[in-house]
Amino acid sequence: MPRLVHKATDGLSAEAQRVMIGGFRARKTYAAIARDLVEIGEEVQERTIARRAAEWRQSQERRENARLYVHDLVGAMKAQDVTAAEMVQALATDALLADPEAFTSGDPETVQRQNLKAEELRIKRAEMETRRRALELDERRFTALQEREQKARDLAAESEQREMTPGEMRAKIREIYGLTA
Repeated sequence: MPRLVHKATDGLSAEAQRVMIGGFRARKTYAAIARDLVEIGEEVQERTIARRAAEWRQSQERRENARLYVHDLVGAMKAQDVTAAEMVQALATDALLADPEAFTSGDPETVQRQNLKAEELRIKRAEMETRRRALELDERRFTALQEREQKARDLAAESEQREMTPGEMRAKIREIYGLTA
């Protein structure tokens, strides 16, 4: 567990903290930030402001790195058609590699629930894919049936125009429906 470190700036008012962070963002000198803080009734040494600025820059860099990491993950997920379950598993593996103690200090039931949810997502995606393929197959069968019926209607119209024997008619119908003799 991280050790709590009390800093000189921990007791600053919310307004003073906003002024200090605003100064960091505006790239003001530490002396200028100290003067701005004195104007609102807070006194902080320049060296303390310098330490807080370094910490702030580190946190901003971590935040930007995390944003880029997530952006890259989403890009890879889209490019490789990764499922949500695979993404959850990859993130869990990544977290474990980054901090092997992460899962030992956590609740194992929570981890197991997350794994089960990821597996449920994978199963649902597979079921949806199976249903989609079955629907496509049914559509192809229906289209083929419609085409056969149209050929049978055309054959009936043709038989009215010219005389066909019943044997010829049966042979043509069998041919249309793909039936063997």
